Amino acid sequence: MKKSFLNNPLYALYPRGIRNNNPGNIRFLNSNEWVGKVPYSKNTDSGREFEQFTELRFGIRAKMVLIYNKVNSGTNTIAKLISNYAPPSENNTAAYINQVTAMTGIDKNAVIELSEQSLIGLCKAISLMENGAKYSAYITDSDYADAIAVFDRPLKKKSKDNTLIIALALVALAVIAYKINKKK
Repeated sequence: MKKSFLNNPLYALYPRGIRNNNPGNIRFLNSNEWVGKVPYSKNTDSGREFEQFTELRFGIRAKMVLIYNKVNSGTNTIAKLISNYAPPSENNTAAYINQVTAMTGIDKNAVIELSEQSLIGLCKAISLMENGAKYSAYITDSDYADAIAVFDRPLKKKSKDNTLIIALALVALAVIAYKINKKK
């Protein structure tokens, strides 16, 4: 069995997204038949409002599938994607968009080119925003690779040439987010 934080008392004080193996905080929907989804009858999330997954890689995969489907249906920029994913009624959407843009190196109004690199970058940025920098560090590159391994949709292997920009942006923003969360 791969990594799992689910129902482990050692992680009881971690953010919900980590505890549920759902770092994107995907809301529970009966019609979603995610790979590795915990059935509603066995869901231990407080209020059963959010999906739970048996393994972390399945929660990351579900987030990847959501992003993939949204991008391919026309919600294909960071501004559109995050406005849909994290609406202003629940989030500071403008700050969320700016953070994801900075972390991925993708302009907020540019059409997202779906590749392993861009999809993982978007997932990392969303995980950081949903769980905080301190806890997003518990999700490793290996966990994202495990999710890509069970991701069953076609992707380009690499985006154009912004790998270094993405890596530097991720490091810088993780430090900034950690300092912001530390002040809270």
